[in-house]
Amino acid sequence: MELEDLTLMFEKAHFIRAFEGALAAASDAGEVPGLVHLSNGAEILELAVASALDLPKDQVTGSHRSHGIALSLGVDPLALACEILGREGGLSEGLGGTQHLIAPESGLLGSNGIVGGQVPLALGAALSAKTLKTGGIAVSYFGDGAANQGAVLESLNLAVVLKLPVLFVCENNGFGQSTASAYAAGGTSLLGRARAFGLAAAHVDGTDPLEATKTAHRLAAWVRDTGSPAFLEASVPRLSGHYHGDAERYRTTDGRSTDPLDRLEGMILSRDVPEGLVEDMKSRAHADALAIVDEATAAPDASDTALEAFMAEAQA
Repeated sequence: MELEDLTLMFEKAHFIRAFEGALAAASDAGEVPGLVHLSNGAEILELAVASALDLPKDQVTGSHRSHGIALSLGVDPLALACEILGREGGLSEGLGGTQHLIAPESGLLGSNGIVGGQVPLALGAALSAKTLKTGGIAVSYFGDGAANQGAVLESLNLAVVLKLPVLFVCENNGFGQSTASAYAAGGTSLLGRARAFGLAAAHVDGTDPLEATKTAHRLAAWVRDTGSPAFLEASVPRLSGHYHGDAERYRTTDGRSTDPLDRLEGMILSRDVPEGLVEDMKSRAHADALAIVDEATAAPDASDTALEAFMAEAQA
């Protein structure tokens, strides 16, 4: 990757991290309805996959942990923040909240609070693309915890049977909520499971910007060119708890992972870059994210008007 590509990824990744940090602070202040699930540790992988897509022709579905996915696709961050905070001006006027994000104009078909529920929805997008011959593909993110869900397994099978252009992206962080994957799964090889269905499958270190980008582009191109499904397992750390505020008593003292953003920073600093460039990018990303979340926090609470308007429209 060229230095320009690395610095662009670095700035975007730090914006996502800072955006979620500001949301976590807003949650602590009681400004966010419900629990907040942070994507800390998956930013590099999600930006790598997004760089391989043709948006909005390609459509993406995500889980309850989709703030980073939305931002990687280019979703308007102010509208996203308003949605998460339950404010007017949100993606769904504040009615969906943190787990139910939708912005198809940016390629985000939707995120889903039901574990694994987003995966069959991506098959619908893939079938639509195939039937209408749009040239688009579908992408569905899910975690290793969702990999044991029946709807996910049925989707892997059906994608092969119907030959659908869909890329399954399994973000394997080693935990399903607070349970270690090795404890909960009858077989720990997710690649073996995918290949048993007849899927083209590959594993990548989701903290490696070069390999993540290369592998995501290769698989996305293969899905687009062949019209057949593929499976990408990406090893990513979960740097925070299942949700913000999780006490994480299930963690061992040495169970923390290296931050992928530090790895990317090291790659940039190994190049001939101007002094202060990295810190300037961090500061700019932090300031931009904080300003956006502050602006969203100041917006009117959607619960005062949006639900009443929705009900009136539904009954009309």
